[in-house]
Amino acid sequence: MPLPEYPFEPKSNAHLLPGQFWGVPLSDGRWACGRVLAVKTQSDAYFPGNNRTFLAALMHWQGDQPPTTEAIAGRQVLAQGWAHVRSIQLNGQMILGRRDLGLDGIRGLREVTHRGGGTVMVYEGATPLRPATREEAATMPVFSTWGLKVISVLAERLFVKHLPLAE
Repeated sequence: MPLPEYPFEPKSNAHLLPGQFWGVPLSDGRWACGRVLAVKTQSDAYFPGNNRTFLAALMHWQGDQPPTTEAIAGRQVLAQGWAHVRSIQLNGQMILGRRDLGLDGIRGLREVTHRGGGTVMVYEGATPLRPATREEAATMPVFSTWGLKVISVLAERLFVKHLPLAE
């Protein structure tokens, strides 16, 4: 399958690649940056794979113009969650480009699958690492699935209202 030309509006995750990014418009006229961390088409024991979801990230970046490959260099992940491809369409609409995640040492945040009942796993981004210790299962952040506007809500909270991600 040929690589997409930028910008493009994704209709499925078929053309999504780790490292792609899009601009998330803020209410004050500035921009935040969303990024594709992983695309999962095959299910595992904890996360279903399909052609509409991907692992999205809100990056530690804001600017007066939409993000560019150069502008997001060195910026790290602030939050991540499994998202529907429509979340790109509703929060910026277009994939603007791609910057290899490895250039910035990005592998995703370490989070656990759930709090209790059965085996709790530690994931780094979309990669399962190992079963969590009891302490990790009780204290590490839990992997989330984002609704369609979550990335905009988080970006507004951080970059416009200057509030922490969670209270």
